[in-house]
Amino acid sequence: MKYLRCLPLILLSFSSLASERSTLTFALDNDGIFGVDQDYTNGLFLGYTSSSITPYDWVKPLSLSYWGASSLDKWEITIGHKMYTPSDIEAEKPLPNDRPYAGYLHTEFNYISLNPQQAQRFNITFGTTGERALSEDAQKLVHSITKSDEPMGWEYQVDDEWAGSVGYLSHFNLMRNQVLANTDFEISNISEINVGNFRSDIQTGFMFRWGTDLGGNFGAANISTENPFKAGMIGASNTGWFTYAGLEGRYRFNDLTIEGDRSGIEDNWPNPEQYDVTLENIQATAVLGFAWYNQYVGASFALTAKTPDYKEAKESVYTTGGITMFAFF
Repeated sequence: MKYLRCLPLILLSFSSLASERSTLTFALDNDGIFGVDQDYTNGLFLGYTSSSITPYDWVKPLSLSYWGASSLDKWEITIGHKMYTPSDIEAEKPLPNDRPYAGYLHTEFNYISLNPQQAQRFNITFGTTGERALSEDAQKLVHSITKSDEPMGWEYQVDDEWAGSVGYLSHFNLMRNQVLANTDFEISNISEINVGNFRSDIQTGFMFRWGTDLGGNFGAANISTENPFKAGMIGASNTGWFTYAGLEGRYRFNDLTIEGDRSGIEDNWPNPEQYDVTLENIQATAVLGFAWYNQYVGASFALTAKTPDYKEAKESVYTTGGITMFAFF
């Protein structure tokens, strides 16, 4: 009888622990859903997020608990690959006033601290552009399988360069109210700063979410065209779903995928400066998505749109789709 009385508490304890387990994530971004192949055209990400940790003394200032709030802390590592192409990938010559070919193969280390009212992530990213990023081989392989147009201009890509950045991301809850059928509606501010030779920028915006257990999954949805859903930032939550929509503006100071050297042009073409493009400092991004998960697995799908990264862009808006699949264990 005593065991039966304790059973609900045991199950409740197990449920709480299950939501704080490790997370394995796979994410894919691609613009093919919109029938195009240009600008930020593809991204692949494989990530591992730890279970809840007690921070070491030397990282305690990165935890919300250090500043007086209760928090669930994790560390995370992600291996990612991003690919950027001009508007006409079949062109055999470099195109003036068009985006350079560029790839970025990188590893990302994150320290995550979560609270129902605030979530934050400290980030260090390091990787390489150029041939070392293997973007040409990857795109040609995929296009040969899917019978898509063959890219002809990777010899003019941004050169090999070691690149990285450090960053800080914060989600801050502004409002969360219960609405229909045990669901909540939430408005939050998302702000981010990144500094490095890959990119440096300052950005801020607003996220709107409607769904269940929004306090337990606060911080998972982000406003970005590149890997917009961070499953590792789901906190003390075993099951939930939500729709999300966000809009942000940013000021970008530098971007290696736009401004990087291209020796394939500089060494082989007259007047190579005519192929340079100018970074657009003021940019904006919008995202619309849906996420669902239980205590074992989950998925998210998002559509994103952004303004051009460079002044000479032929389009006023560039779009991608992203899918994220994840498992807790």
